[in-house]
Amino acid sequence: MVSDSQHEREPNRHEPPSQQGSNDASSFDQQVHQAIYWQQAPASGADPVVRATQYLGLLRDLSVEPRWIALAHVADPPGEALSWIGQHIHRVNQQLNAILRDLLGCFETVSYPDMQIFAAPIAPQAGVDGFCCDGPSPMESDFPNGTFRERSTPITLMVDAGRIVPADWPGLVAHELAHAIARIPGHGVEFGRAIAHLCLAQDLPMPSPQLDAEALSYWPPCRHNPQPELFWLGRSAF
Repeated sequence: MVSDSQHEREPNRHEPPSQQGSNDASSFDQQVHQAIYWQQAPASGADPVVRATQYLGLLRDLSVEPRWIALAHVADPPGEALSWIGQHIHRVNQQLNAILRDLLGCFETVSYPDMQIFAAPIAPQAGVDGFCCDGPSPMESDFPNGTFRERSTPITLMVDAGRIVPADWPGLVAHELAHAIARIPGHGVEFGRAIAHLCLAQDLPMPSPQLDAEALSYWPPCRHNPQPELFWLGRSAF
């Protein structure tokens, strides 16, 4: 007879799901559940600082470079930022996820790759407003026909929602999604095709075919917040 304690317990909405290794058979489900969990409001009585610390830990685990996830440039000590993240990050993630799902709508519903997105405070030294974290499993694409072959782990997008004004978040998410589709670093031909497809489908500014990689690295145009740290302190609207 197996006791309840020996069964793997399903995480509930009041606690973050446990991290699994990438080779674990349940890794995919766990990662997807992480994204869903962090789009939910905190449980009544939850400690916002503890919750924020758990969230930042997840981001560092998923990030291409853990040091890129930081709050030192926002507040030192980070107590005020941690408190705001713990109470409100689900609202930001809800909005970003809605934008991502809308962008993915330009592909066949049954064919696009599994994606998840998180708002992340990205350190200035990273030099980016967002990035794409690809899992270890290969994804092959027949883009621009909008069909993708199956993969075993979701692709993670992270964007610093404080860097860009909320009205331009769709452009920020589209840029990182184009990287996920292109599957090649940089802003070359594959990226250009991907971002053009997304811009056309979602009525974002279309890039000229003559744009070089340097220009595409800033496409579509997004307005930057002059004081991005205020977002993570809860002092700017979204």
